[in-house]
Amino acid sequence: MSNKPRIHFLDFSRSVAILMMLQGHFISLTLESYPIFMAEVRLHGSSGSIWFSIWGFFRGLTAPLFFSISGAVFTYLLHKEWQKGTVSFFRLIRVKKGLRRAFSLIIIGYLLQMNLKFLTYYLSGHFNPHFLGFHILQCIGVGLLLLLLFSSIIYKIKPYSWLLYLLMAMVIFALTPLIRMQEGYLPTGAHPLLQNMIQGPETGFSIFPWIGFIFFGAGFGHYLSLHGTGLQNKNVYRYLIGVGIIYYLLGWIMTFVYNGDFTHFHFQYLWAFDRAFFVAMLLIILTYLSSFERFRPQFFMAVGQETFAIYVIHAIILYGAITGYSLRSFLENKLSPLEAIIGALLFLGFFIGLVQVLEPIRQFFRNFRTFFIPNGRTNKPQ
Repeated sequence: MSNKPRIHFLDFSRSVAILMMLQGHFISLTLESYPIFMAEVRLHGSSGSIWFSIWGFFRGLTAPLFFSISGAVFTYLLHKEWQKGTVSFFRLIRVKKGLRRAFSLIIIGYLLQMNLKFLTYYLSGHFNPHFLGFHILQCIGVGLLLLLLFSSIIYKIKPYSWLLYLLMAMVIFALTPLIRMQEGYLPTGAHPLLQNMIQGPETGFSIFPWIGFIFFGAGFGHYLSLHGTGLQNKNVYRYLIGVGIIYYLLGWIMTFVYNGDFTHFHFQYLWAFDRAFFVAMLLIILTYLSSFERFRPQFFMAVGQETFAIYVIHAIILYGAITGYSLRSFLENKLSPLEAIIGALLFLGFFIGLVQVLEPIRQFFRNFRTFFIPNGRTNKPQ
C-alpha cells in the first residue's frame, strides 16, 4: 500500500514533463513572433513581453525537469530492487533493463536523425553530418549508462547513495564552464561522433551540463526509495527545499571562483545550478499534487507511462524525423499567439488521446504474433 503514492508520483511527474515539452516545442516552432522575441532576449536579456517571458521561463525548465525525472524514475526502481539484497548488482533485473533501455535510446536517437526523403542522396555516397548530432535521447541513454556505472561503484554505501548522486551532479555542473570556455571542438581531433557528446559541430544536449540533471534526479529517486513521498512524509519537502537552496547558492559561489563578471558569466555558464533549484521547487508542487487522487485521472497518468513513444511520434510529426515530412513545412513561424495556443492545446489533446489506444494496439499485434509462435509458446513475463 505504501508504494502506491510513489509510483503515482513518478507517473504524474512524467506526464507533466512530457506535456510541457509538447506544448513548448509546438509553440516555439509555430509562433510567428518567436524569432523576434528570442532575438530580443539575446540582445537585451529580456523579450519585452511579460507573457512570453513567463512562458519562456517554464519552457526553460522543461528539459531539466525531463532529465531529472528520467534519473529519478530509473534510480527509484533500481534501488527498490537493490534494497531486497537477493542478488549482486549486475544480476539485478533493473540493471539489465537499464542497459537495454540506454542502448535503445541511443540507437533510436540516431535513427530519428535520418531523413528517408534524401535516401537517393545517401545511396549516392553522400553523408549527412546531422546524423551524428547528440540530442536528448542519446544524452539520456548515455546518462543512464553512466548512472549504472556510478551505481555499481558505490554499491557498498547504498544508504548514502543519494548524497553521492547529488555530489556527482554538482561536479558535472561545476566543470561545465571549463568545457564551454574552450574554443573549438572538444576533444580536439576526435571524431565528430565523440565531439558532439561534449562540444562539437552538431551538439544539441551535451554531457556537460545535461547529464548532471540525470544525477540530480537520481539523488531524489534514491531518497524516495528510502523514505517514500506524499503527505505521509514531510521530509521529502525538506529534502527538496534544502537541496534546491544548496545548489542555488553553490552556483553563485562558483561564479566568484571562476570569474568576477557576476551575472553574465553565471547565466552563460552556471545556469544549471539555478535550474536545479527551480526543478526542486517544481518537484515539491508535483509531489504534493500527486498525493490527491482527483489530480490523477487515468487518462492523464497514462501519458506518463508512454513518454518514449510520445517523444518519438512527436519528433516525426513536428520535425519530420525519419520521413522528412512534418508540420514544420506548413506551420513554422506562421501562427499568431492565439492560434499557437489553440494549436498547442489540440496537439496535447491528440497525444492524450493517442496514449489511450497505444496499449490496445500493442495487444492486437501481440495476439497476431501468437499465431506464428509454435507449440503454444507465449511471451515471457516482464
